[in-house]
Amino acid sequence: MRVRSVQRNAEGETQIFEMKNKGRLSEREGVLYVLYEENVEEMRETASVVTVKNLLKIEEKPLRVSLKKSGAVFWKTVFEEGKKAETGYGTPYGAFEIGVETECVTLKKEQKKTSLQLLYALFVQGEKQADCRLELEIS
Repeated sequence: MRVRSVQRNAEGETQIFEMKNKGRLSEREGVLYVLYEENVEEMRETASVVTVKNLLKIEEKPLRVSLKKSGAVFWKTVFEEGKKAETGYGTPYGAFEIGVETECVTLKKEQKKTSLQLLYALFVQGEKQADCRLELEIS
């Protein structure tokens, strides 16, 4: 699977993160589940890397994506077009509030490939930090 994240902050600076990783896609009762891990730099000074497990639950009617991160961090949120969700984001150094305001959710299921795109605004402690695009391609 391929995961690509694009974030543009208020100053117009863009950060792009891209990774290819093994993941698992399953479907139960019309709901898609995607499980994958990502390695994240914990401390740039020590160059230590930690693992974060990601579980996406994709419901088609209505189109809604739940994301649960666990491991080095804990975060659970929902992306649903036109809605805002605010939840706590836990790290080993403390927790803070993260909000997402979802503009668009696009799901494309093909025979050999499933694609998901999320467009949303990211808020930290109530302040807008970036406009984001998350793309997943599972084949």
